Amino acid sequence: MSLLNRMVSGFRFALPILLAGVLGTSFAQSEADGLDLSNVTLTVGTPNKTGLRRQLLASGEAENTPYQIKWADFDSTPPLIEALRAQHVDIAQGGETGVLFAIANGQKIAILGAGLEKNISGSAILVRGDSDIQNVADLKGRKIALPYFTKQHYQLAKALEQAGVPWDSKLILRLNTTDGLSALVNAQVDAFVVWDPNSAIAQIEHGARVIKPLKEAIETASVLYTHPANLEDPKRTAALKDLTRRIVRAQAWVNAHPQEWAEQVARLSQVSPAVAKLQTERSSPSHVPATDPAVLAGWQEEIDYFVGIGQFRKSFAIEDFIAKDFSEVIQSENQHLATRKTARAD
Repeated sequence: MSLLNRMVSGFRFALPILLAGVLGTSFAQSEADGLDLSNVTLTVGTPNKTGLRRQLLASGEAENTPYQIKWADFDSTPPLIEALRAQHVDIAQGGETGVLFAIANGQKIAILGAGLEKNISGSAILVRGDSDIQNVADLKGRKIALPYFTKQHYQLAKALEQAGVPWDSKLILRLNTTDGLSALVNAQVDAFVVWDPNSAIAQIEHGARVIKPLKEAIETASVLYTHPANLEDPKRTAALKDLTRRIVRAQAWVNAHPQEWAEQVARLSQVSPAVAKLQTERSSPSHVPATDPAVLAGWQEEIDYFVGIGQFRKSFAIEDFIAKDFSEVIQSENQHLATRKTARAD
């Protein structure tokens, strides 16, 4: 049974029917519990063009917060992780692989929540439209552009393993999203591994072709995370809990308003309407508690995989890095959304 199916069997996901911000004030008060958060500033890190920043803005959940919000955008997870290490970023969401690599290398990280993709998403192996490559097995001996230490790093490794293609670091080139696309378009590499909206840009604007959606290789839960030092301060913890609720609602709003979200993606991320439409059509993630056994098992399996192939020097228990009280925040927020949905349906 897939990770998503296991989660669905034990947890009912809620889709929103609320306008953004309806619950924001009451929950901000309850999380703060009388604390004055006006002098707290949270810097939100986003490792892609359409993540937390755009979702919070488009949904209206970034408005009327009892604390200040700043934004920090990155090309991928590794540079974001470095900013988190220096405590220039307070909360971020993205692929779990970069986070697991960071923990394996001794970085201090607290995982607040998990995200499961219910759709196929844009995480994929791409080739040029005129390429003779038809499947993953055809990649043997070919050059592949990959942003290392991202979710796609793990997904590509599993896809190659399943196809009997060895991992060859001389052929799998570490390139960021911009350089990877350029290398593919200019025939400097044979394939490009990336995520949306980069995948959609490659397909719509450069005629790239998907040979494998990477969710078919392995399904993994993304992570919402912070620096543990933030959880030692009651005010910052209260602010993070309130923002976590807003993040859950923002994602739910995105799922419930695909057309409006596509328009916002095009505007906020400065991509074409066609690119935004393709991305939104194939993505529908939801937030779930990080303490869920199926989520923990999936992350632990990934850790064991990288230990087994020698990319992690030692194993660790992912459960030791979970901020468990945030799972209660996410679960309760999903329950409130479900209750509101049921009430409106009646």
